[in-house]
Amino acid sequence: MVQKEDVHFLIDNAPPAEVEYVLACLELDIAYSTEDLRKRLLSEWGYSAQRNLTFSTRRLLDLGLADKANTASGKHGHVITQLGEKVRGILSIDRELYTEIMHFLHYTSYDGSPSSRKLLWSYRTCCEIVWARKQVPPTPELVAEVQSRIAELFPSAYASRVGGNFNAGGVSSGWKPWLAQLQPSPFASEGRALVPRHSHRLELAALALDHVYRSRGYRYGDPVILDEPLLDEIARVFFLDPICCRELIDLAARLTKAIKLSDTFTGTSATLLAPYDVERL
Repeated sequence: MVQKEDVHFLIDNAPPAEVEYVLACLELDIAYSTEDLRKRLLSEWGYSAQRNLTFSTRRLLDLGLADKANTASGKHGHVITQLGEKVRGILSIDRELYTEIMHFLHYTSYDGSPSSRKLLWSYRTCCEIVWARKQVPPTPELVAEVQSRIAELFPSAYASRVGGNFNAGGVSSGWKPWLAQLQPSPFASEGRALVPRHSHRLELAALALDHVYRSRGYRYGDPVILDEPLLDEIARVFFLDPICCRELIDLAARLTKAIKLSDTFTGTSATLLAPYDVERL
C-alpha cells in the first residue's frame, strides 16, 4: 500500500505541561477519548486543557508514546504504549532526564518515510539552524530559513502552499517551549547566543551516538572515527559542548558495554555494539 505523504510542517501548540498531564492519564488497556481526557485533566490535575487538545494527544502519538484504540463506547480513543510507560516511569523518578528524552524524541522521530510527521522534521531543522549559527536568529529569519529548506527538499508540498504553513507560531509556541525545559538551557539568559550545554549524563551521548548510527545507516559493531564533524553531529542532538560530549562518550565506554573506543592511526574510533535507545534507560 502506498503511504500517504504527510505535509504538515507547522509545529502545533502542544504545551509540554499539557502533554505531560495527558501522558499521566493514559492507560494500556483502557482507551480514553479526547473529551474523556479533557475531563480527567480537570478533575485529577486541575488543568484546563486548550480547545485543541488533539494537538497534545496527536503529539504523543507522533512520538510513539500513545496509540489509537476504540473506547468502550466505540469512540476513537487513546492508550499508552510500552515506550510511553517507559517515559512516564522516567518522569516519576527523574524529571530532568524526562525533559531530555522528550526533546530527543522530537529531534529523532522523523525518519524520512512519506507518512513520517513533517512537524518533527521542522523541529529538528530549527535545532540544526541554531546549532550551525550558534545563535537563535530573529523568529522571522528562522521561519524564512525553514521555509527555504522546505522549498528545496519538498518542492511539491511547498508549491501547493501546504508546505509553506510553517510560521512564527511554530517557533514561539511549537519549538521553543520544549527547548526551554532543558537544564541547563541552551539559550543565553540575555541576547540570542546559543550556549553549548554541559552535562554529567552519559546517556545523552550514547543516545545521540545511536541516532547518528541510525541516520547514517551504520551497522552496530562497525567502528566510526570520532573526528570533528562526527563529534559535532553527535553533540548537536542535545546541544552539548563538544568537549563535554567527548568526555561523556569516554565515560559511557568505561561504564557500559554499549560503546567501545579504540586508538587508530587516523584517530580514536567509537563502536556502538548494540542499539542504545530510550527503552534501554
